[in-house]
Amino acid sequence: MRQQTKPFIIERKPSRKPKPDAAKPSIWGRLDADIAQGLQDQRDMDHATATGGADRA
Repeated sequence: MRQQTKPFIIERKPSRKPKPDAAKPSIWGRLDADIAQGLQDQRDMDHATATGGADRA
């Protein structure tokens, strides 16, 4: 095999598209945030039940 006469260089040029400031929204919309909040509420409720709850008189 012949030796290359020029070095092989890859240049990565920046995109011309402006970058959005905000992060892309999830394809699931707010579903993932709603599920996470529901799980946190469930954990809080389970913890309060297990410790006797602060709301008991």
